[in-house]
Amino acid sequence: MKSKCPKCGIGKARRNCPREGNVQICSECCASIRDSDCGDCIHYASVLQYENRRTSTLPEGHFIMEINPEVQSAVNTALEFLQKGLTQKAMTLLTGLLDNHPRNHDVTFGIGVVHAFQEKHEKAIAWFDKAIAIYPYSVESHYNKAVAYQKMLDLPNCIRAYQKVVAIGDPADDEVGQARSFIASISAAIWKNERLTLEVYLDSSDLFNQAFESMERSEWQAALDGFHASAALNQRNAPCQGNMGLCYMYLGRKAEALAAFDRALEIDPGYQPARSNRIIVEKLEEGVPMSDIASKTVNYGMEKFEEERQGR
Repeated sequence: MKSKCPKCGIGKARRNCPREGNVQICSECCASIRDSDCGDCIHYASVLQYENRRTSTLPEGHFIMEINPEVQSAVNTALEFLQKGLTQKAMTLLTGLLDNHPRNHDVTFGIGVVHAFQEKHEKAIAWFDKAIAIYPYSVESHYNKAVAYQKMLDLPNCIRAYQKVVAIGDPADDEVGQARSFIASISAAIWKNERLTLEVYLDSSDLFNQAFESMERSEWQAALDGFHASAALNQRNAPCQGNMGLCYMYLGRKAEALAAFDRALEIDPGYQPARSNRIIVEKLEEGVPMSDIASKTVNYGMEKFEEERQGR
């Protein structure tokens, strides 16, 4: 278990600080004292990289993040309430803090944790993003965001959040080690299942998600083109082939729809959405565009990768 930071007495001591005689301090105190005297410290180097990417003029309303030990202590108290099952008490304390400290990343992070505790993962991610917007180097926010995406079975966004943890975190941090381990194991599972590198898998998933959004807007040709682009990178994605079948179906291209469903089932014989939708298409006439059909669409998921990763 991490000890308390010797500077503020509140945060978790997790980063060796050369300026403080190589004692461990918390990430917030690290941020508050970080300057050119830090030399080649990896945390100072990451800040320089971030600053170099920013414009010379800060956007209106943007300011340096607040470091407030009293607020940090109150947030820790709220999270202790949460651990005791006092969820409403925790949220009441945090929302009260938010009124006076809307730009404090500890507060927005804490609200995200409460939502995550309640299994409200989309809301949790939104609040973690608020914390990250204030303090881009909040490892805890990126890590908890990754966990929320993992529980939502959103594998691509989960991977990217864990990659951010590895990129900005201290290699000695537990969160970084866990993120690195997850990425390594999921990369192995993706290679075993799809014969794809992680980078190609993510590119393919981006194209898939764009196509899926088009399909949800009933933009069938745009969606079909997107799924074809995704399939060009990942030829063994059953949901991609299945959703191509749906697009063909709504465009009145029965033969091509059946072929796409057959391809999905060839990839994964147990892929039930393709089997169910194929039965619907078999009853249709070629050349007649369809609408208002009780069909099944499928987005990217993580179930099979979790099964492979855990050896089931």
